[in-house]
Amino acid sequence: MNQNPDSLAEDDPRILQISREYLAELEAGRAPNRQVYLERYPELAEVLSEYLDGIQLAQTLRPMAVPQSPEHTTASPLGDFQIVREIGRGGMGIVYEAIQLSLGRRVAVKVLPFATALDSKHLQRFKTEAYAAAQLHHTNIVPVYAVGCERGMHFYAMQLIEGRSIADMIAELRSKSRASGPAPQDINTVITNTVSQHRELTVEDSLPGRSSPRSGRTRDSFRLAARIAAEIADALEYAHDSGVIHRDIKPANLLLDAKGAVWVTDFGLALVATDAGLTQTGDVLGTLRYMSPEQASGRREPVDHRTDVYSLGATLYELLTLQPIFPGQDRPALLHQILNEDPRPLRKLDLAIPVELETIVLKSLSKIPAERYATAGEMGDDLRRFLDEIPIRARRPQLIDRARKWMRRHPSVIAAALILLVCGLIGLGVTTAIVAREHAKTEAALQRERLRAREAEAQFKLARRVTDEMIQLAEEELSDAPFQEGLRKRLLEAALGYYQEFSANRGTTAASKSELAGTRNRVQKILADLALLQSDRQRFLLREDAVLDDLQLTKEQRAQIAELNEHRGDQHWPKILGRGSPGRGPSGRMSKGSEKEILEAARADEIAYAAILKPEQIARLSQIALQCQGPIVFREVDLARTLKLSTEQKKRIQQIELETFLQPDDRGRLGPPNADERDKRGREAIRQILALLTPEQHKQWQTMTGKPFTAAFFFPRHGGPRFLFRDGMPPGPPPGPGPF
Repeated sequence: MNQNPDSLAEDDPRILQISREYLAELEAGRAPNRQVYLERYPELAEVLSEYLDGIQLAQTLRPMAVPQSPEHTTASPLGDFQIVREIGRGGMGIVYEAIQLSLGRRVAVKVLPFATALDSKHLQRFKTEAYAAAQLHHTNIVPVYAVGCERGMHFYAMQLIEGRSIADMIAELRSKSRASGPAPQDINTVITNTVSQHRELTVEDSLPGRSSPRSGRTRDSFRLAARIAAEIADALEYAHDSGVIHRDIKPANLLLDAKGAVWVTDFGLALVATDAGLTQTGDVLGTLRYMSPEQASGRREPVDHRTDVYSLGATLYELLTLQPIFPGQDRPALLHQILNEDPRPLRKLDLAIPVELETIVLKSLSKIPAERYATAGEMGDDLRRFLDEIPIRARRPQLIDRARKWMRRHPSVIAAALILLVCGLIGLGVTTAIVAREHAKTEAALQRERLRAREAEAQFKLARRVTDEMIQLAEEELSDAPFQEGLRKRLLEAALGYYQEFSANRGTTAASKSELAGTRNRVQKILADLALLQSDRQRFLLREDAVLDDLQLTKEQRAQIAELNEHRGDQHWPKILGRGSPGRGPSGRMSKGSEKEILEAARADEIAYAAILKPEQIARLSQIALQCQGPIVFREVDLARTLKLSTEQKKRIQQIELETFLQPDDRGRLGPPNADERDKRGREAIRQILALLTPEQHKQWQTMTGKPFTAAFFFPRHGGPRFLFRDGMPPGPPPGPGPF
């Protein structure tokens, strides 16, 4: 197919280059020589001359003051139109007020800037706008009078609307609200005052962004906004029926004239049914804040007439609340809100807004086109129902509707959930098959587990019985060994620990808690009694003058101590010292009554001695008692725990004790031959043991024992202090060393 040579010339990039150079010369205030530019490319001279004429004409279209009569006009008319002044600009052209010379009437002329006209895509959109507007004849659509091209300048003329845009009204309302705060106004008075001011619409409102319960606005204010939106919806319905989709509905493209009528203008981004391929799906065109999600996404999917329904809803939202539908300022944030977030309900911004209007707006703003009004006419019909006080057809979304919308907006999440569900079902089927196949093995394993459970229960009962016997042994059998408190303590503490472990393993049932509490109270009472008896034996040291001197007792204290020792000595101490002592039965075991009597006497002594001695003297007495025990003191459980003796240290201390007290004498008898030798060996053993301690342990030992006690006696392993036995050690070899 042959192409027009002139058409090919217009697409030549050299024309664009020369046009830009020529325009730059004119804008710099110079007068370029046309002939020089035409001679540069003689073969393009004819087409290039037309472009240069258009550039020259564009320079003459400068803004001027409004003329008082048709005679006061610019010198260079644009076809049949004399340019008077610039009244607006947009992305698709500049709008001038002009006079149509042939009819002498004032019109608006939209001119495509020359530099923009060089882009074939922009030029085609401009022509589409003129075509779309020219074929629409509706009360609320600005009519087009003429379309033309003069010296390369493309333009079309339309009716001049005496008024202002809704965007200007909203901006003014915001400004007045910020300055004076909420101030209700009579809407009818405002409309009357706008006749002389090009229809200045001032709908009373509260501060933008303010969430006050009531703005003070009357229902008439919202009815006016609904009436304006209904007229726009009618215009859009007519355009849609004519095969035209506006695609750029916003407050700036909606004009209100002096009579209160609203006009739809600027079809620069219109999609015409007969327009093939001008605007492909995937283009993001229009003002982003008022775009529908499908239009803003830029995905290659069809954008139909319901995008205008959404944009009208966004415009009505802002007209009612004086706040944009989404507050995002930068493009990424705004795009995210349009695609993923629901607009804030209108009544959360102003409770004065009628529920019906909020329902209409939210339905038109649905993210899913199918959930909006099917046509602009349906939206207009609901708005008129609101104006006529008739129930609207739209219904507020329920919880299930919101959930469905969320799922539609997040299909990837739903897809992932379905995949997980399918995988789960497959896994369940496989697991069921495995379970069915292994049922026999599982049943056998269950029987074995039951058998192991019975065995474990039997072992548990056995362990508990052993633990109970440990407590009984410490409570009864060892009660006749007054110097075996260390062993008794270890048995009792171990038994208590086992019981706590049993309770943890068996669960914290009421029965187990009760059983553990009873055992703990029983063990703690025995331990308390042991501590009382140990303190009672320490008070026996108060019979020695060396101890009294070390404690620095006064004469009065000495007298009181002597009287107390004499009173208690013959009755109390023999009961706890050896078999055959008073209070013990034929078997040598202390009776329950005697044991109770000893404990009561020990408590009485504790109170009596505490009334005589000062606290520091009692503390010193405990230090002396530790020193008097010699090397066997390190077998005390509490002492070993306080010093944190290691296992190796305990073994070495036990070896030193064996070497000290179990060496045979000249006649082959075990143990020291006399008291002096015993004291000598005891001090040497203490010296060797202290050498084993770390600096920290040695420091702790000094804190526990205080200053050295220099008296030459100590506690043997198997009896009382040396001075308990006036004739020396009792007969018989000492028992072997016990565990720590």
